[in-house]
Amino acid sequence: MLNLDSFFPQEMTTAPEHPLAANRDLPISGQSASKEKIRQIQQRDRIPGVVKRIVSLDANTFWEYWWCVPGRILLPEDIELLRSDRLRVEAILSKLVWLFGGYCFGDDTPQQGEQKPIYDWQQIIEFARQHGFESYVLDIDFLPSAIELDNRNSQLTEKTSSTTHVAVEPAHWHIEFFRLQPAEAEFFEIQEVKNLCSCQIWTGKPFLKNLQTGEAVTRYDLWVSYPGHITNTPWMQ
Repeated sequence: MLNLDSFFPQEMTTAPEHPLAANRDLPISGQSASKEKIRQIQQRDRIPGVVKRIVSLDANTFWEYWWCVPGRILLPEDIELLRSDRLRVEAILSKLVWLFGGYCFGDDTPQQGEQKPIYDWQQIIEFARQHGFESYVLDIDFLPSAIELDNRNSQLTEKTSSTTHVAVEPAHWHIEFFRLQPAEAEFFEIQEVKNLCSCQIWTGKPFLKNLQTGEAVTRYDLWVSYPGHITNTPWMQ
């Protein structure tokens, strides 16, 4: 039974500190440095491969989680932090899934038309296991509401030369499952090429509406909104 008197208590929204917090903002040679050079600096100076993201719950409430930076290696301290904080992160996601329902997508899942929501986070974890994600890390984005004119055909993926529809995406959370793989020695990295495995938690129904006929079709692949999150690490700028 969920405690509705304190649905998102303050202590749940705060991520634990990184054990290498003092090294988190050390310079890492800028974005022009090669991937190999950046990893050498990380190892030498013990610079974490994760940064703290601040994600919206609503207009007045935000929560934190540790995000794996693409192209960085993960130190043993990063792995332990992700492992120890996983229960808190998934407790938040389980409440959002219980409240709104989650929609799971793999490589073969249709993204057009009505989908059946899942209201149990453990069923979403089982979906991930069935797609080969026995162990995983999570990439979580909050995407605010977006409305955009669109020339996409509602039944097909190609676009025409004239504007025919309006695309509407309500605010939602997009959760992507990623695997870790050994990099070298005691370090790990995100597996960059992987099968699609994600969960979308929508606050409303995404749809494409015909400007002439008014006909609307549900589509989960519009991608007209952009992630809204906050990071404050200098070398991410």
